[in-house]
Amino acid sequence: MKIGILKGDRIRSAAVSPVTGGYQCVGDGNVKATLSAEQRVSLAPKGSLVNLKIDGKDMGSFNRVVIKSVKWESTFRLTYTNSAGTSKKRVYNDHLVIRSNGTNLNLINETELEHYVAGVVEAEAGKGHELEYYKVQSIISRTYALANMHRHNSDGYNLCDQVHCQVYHGKPRHDENIVLGTYATKGHVLVDADINFVTAAFHSNCGGHTMNAEHVWSKPLPYLVGRPDTFCLVMPHSHWEKTIRKDHWQSYFAENNDASMRLVKDSLSRMDYYPSSKPVFFADSTTTIKMTKLRQDFKLRSAFFAVSQDADSVRLTGRGFGHGVGLCQEGAMRMAILGYSCNDILHFYYKDVHLIDKEHLLFFREDAP
Repeated sequence: MKIGILKGDRIRSAAVSPVTGGYQCVGDGNVKATLSAEQRVSLAPKGSLVNLKIDGKDMGSFNRVVIKSVKWESTFRLTYTNSAGTSKKRVYNDHLVIRSNGTNLNLINETELEHYVAGVVEAEAGKGHELEYYKVQSIISRTYALANMHRHNSDGYNLCDQVHCQVYHGKPRHDENIVLGTYATKGHVLVDADINFVTAAFHSNCGGHTMNAEHVWSKPLPYLVGRPDTFCLVMPHSHWEKTIRKDHWQSYFAENNDASMRLVKDSLSRMDYYPSSKPVFFADSTTTIKMTKLRQDFKLRSAFFAVSQDADSVRLTGRGFGHGVGLCQEGAMRMAILGYSCNDILHFYYKDVHLIDKEHLLFFREDAP
């Protein structure tokens, strides 16, 4: 996998040091040095080229510099400085490719799929969870990666390390169960009835009921169907509150409702609203405002909430965190704690899907009608 890393930063300089395994430093296809753990490679843009220094010695400037792994399970430490002058460190597996865009460095981590998946699992789920949960997150993260591996082809890599694709901060460092869960499910992916990768959507907490895909996005998917989920209701992100100025709330509806709704004052304010189930539209089906729009415009944790009024404000009392489609992470975590298997959890959240090894995809597709 080629992962465009640190795309949210403008990298003005970087330094690389081997941590484990072995590395070579390669400039425009020529080996400039075989690196030891004590050596430090410094990189900075020099126009359209990358200036390379090893232990302070200037090695010249190149179109493309590669910190190339020459042993399995090699890792390197990347120290980088952004345009704000802030320096940070991360550890990555495998290779690093460096280019310059004239002002900043462009960095690509070329890494094995399972190394990438383990890094995503830590970044997306955190530490301290059950092994069965990490198996679940590994499978859906792997499925997403393979289904979207051409997303950034025009940029010269497969995926970025931001929420636009999947969050990825390099080698996992905080929980050995993450790596165990990744390798226990090595190569396993979710596919639909036509043996295509599923859209492996997930979110933090559904608030007690997941959503149909078409209620949040543009089209239905047969395996992303809403269902009750009581597992997540005792978890940290199951409930939330937010207070909004009353005049701000009223003016929002005055500006966003259609003409017929503007004629009804009570419909503009919606000061008291207590949904009995997870709605698609705010208040009722005659409203043109979708709950997902309200969530986005008011920066709410979820699109499932009740409304009550105080003197000068309205109070939103909500449940859940995220879009609500697909796997509810905190529900899945709770299921794992209660002893449900990885397979049980996946089939609870994704309807009528199949779990197969990616190496068998071609065989199944050739035999499919």
